[in-house]
Parts: sequence; structure tokens; C-alpha cells
Amino acid sequence: MSVTRSTRAATALAAITLATAGVLAGCTSKSAADRQPHSGSGTASVVDGVQQITLHATDFRFSPSTITVHPGKVRIVVVNDGGGAPHDWKLPDFPADYVPLASNGQTKEATFTAPAAGRYQFVCTIHTKQGMTGTLVVLPS
Repeated sequence: MSVTRSTRAATALAAITLATAGVLAGCTSKSAADRQPHSGSGTASVVDGVQQITLHATDFRFSPSTITVHPGKVRIVVVNDGGGAPHDWKLPDFPADYVPLASNGQTKEATFTAPAAGRYQFVCTIHTKQGMTGTLVVLPS
């Protein structure tokens, strides 16, 4: 009789442990960053004949999160002032348009030719699931 009770108790404890682990695992896959709003917009300005815009990578968000450029050469500068994790910048549909990982406190940049007029999503390739995305708006000529 005590074996049956202890077996039931052990089974119940195992079920509770698994349920708790599942809840905690769900919490780690969706961070508080997912709930933070995207903010700000910016327009590239010409620096040494190249359109340039600086993005700050902070708290798993780009600021500004919407950037506007014109057709032609564009320099993206990523400043990682976000307190820890490294961040990069990429236009997923255009493999050459990539700013390499910048560790906390670092600044990285890359120059590329803006794609055709339209709206394109950009991402931090390692924090897309946390919502670290934005929009590149390329105006028509």
C-alpha cells in the first residue's frame, strides 16, 4: 500500500516538474524584448558622398527601427550600446548587405548599394526571435 502511494506521489511530482520545466522553457524563448515597442525613424544623410545612417542596438531593438534612404551607396553604422549581447545588421533578401557582429561597446559598419525602391525588413541575425528587426525604406529615384 505504501509503495502505491509513493509511486503515485513520485508520478505526480514528475508531472509537476515537467510542467514547470515546460512553462520556464516557454518563458526563455520569448523574452521581455518581444514586448518592447519599435521606435523612431531616421533618414540617411550624405557623409563624404555616401548616404549614412547610424543605428543603435539597445535592449534587443534597433533605434531608429525605420530608416529611409535613396537609391545608391549606403553606409550603415551599428553602435552596440545595449549592455551585453553582440548584434549585427542584415537585409535577409540581399546577402551582401551585412554589418558584422558588434560586441557591447563596439561600432561596426558596412557600405552597400540600396536595392530597388520599396520596403525591406532588416534584422539582427542572432536576435530575430526576440524581435530585433526594422524596416529599410528605399525611396524611388
